[in-house]
Amino acid sequence: MKRKLLVMACSAGLIAAAAVGAHSAAAAGSAVPAPALAREVPGLTGDAAKAAAGPSADRFLQLRREQAGKAVAPRAAAQKHTFWGPEPQLNSNADGFVVTQSVTPNLRISNRSDVVYAPTMKPTGHSCIEVVTAYGLGQGAQVWAWDWCKSVSPAKVVQIDSSFLSNYTTTVNGHPAYTVQEVRTNASSNTWVAQLQNVKTGAWDALFTQSGSDQSTLNEGWDIFEIYATHNNSTGRAYYCNDARGTVFESSSIKLRIGGQWVAATQSNSPLRPTATPRPADYDCPTLKFENVTANSHWRVTV
Repeated sequence: MKRKLLVMACSAGLIAAAAVGAHSAAAAGSAVPAPALAREVPGLTGDAAKAAAGPSADRFLQLRREQAGKAVAPRAAAQKHTFWGPEPQLNSNADGFVVTQSVTPNLRISNRSDVVYAPTMKPTGHSCIEVVTAYGLGQGAQVWAWDWCKSVSPAKVVQIDSSFLSNYTTTVNGHPAYTVQEVRTNASSNTWVAQLQNVKTGAWDALFTQSGSDQSTLNEGWDIFEIYATHNNSTGRAYYCNDARGTVFESSSIKLRIGGQWVAATQSNSPLRPTATPRPADYDCPTLKFENVTANSHWRVTV
């Protein structure tokens, strides 16, 4: 989706960068040697991160508990939770994930109960970290490193502001996007490292690292468009459908690390869920357009 973040993320991130090499979305997935040094992605940690994420984090955890089939407090009847995108399977034996994710810095969701998490990614193999692009009311656009192995909370929150855009995004298919890489660096301790590619230096900057047991209990990984939405009776559709009108949510250059090599997500190793051909009505937004641009390594959802 910590307390030792500043020390461990840098040290483990450097080890991971040196060990696994880098992936450049701009170079269409070509591997290049990782630099020997990396810096920390600026952001909030600990209680400050939880405060910055606000109620969006509570709803996020509720969604994952529902997804895992665990009992949770009931949602309002008018609220809808659904998603769409590739889900890397456990039998792919992947121990890493890299993807380029779009961002919409000025997007705000007008209903305080609703959140759009898009894209949000978590590797298969019971990884400890989910890297989330989150849009809600009040907090603005954010990137989270969600800790699934210890705190089960947003361990780091990074605001998508001018500094983030300058250091971590390039223009991809007409909109800003950042590239995130997450790899397992130690199988016995289940240690995972998440990094963002710094477009100015070419380095992989450390976002977060964590070890332990994945408490999400979900076997699959994912890279998805996901909503937590309330129906607006006055418009006849969910609030986000009007708030995000014309917005493009996109993931491209999706790759899994299998046997030490980066391979593209495919229909066999990363099937689309919950269906290959979703209906906009199921997302309470009749204008939605779902595109599997390159099966299944590049998807796009236009509101």
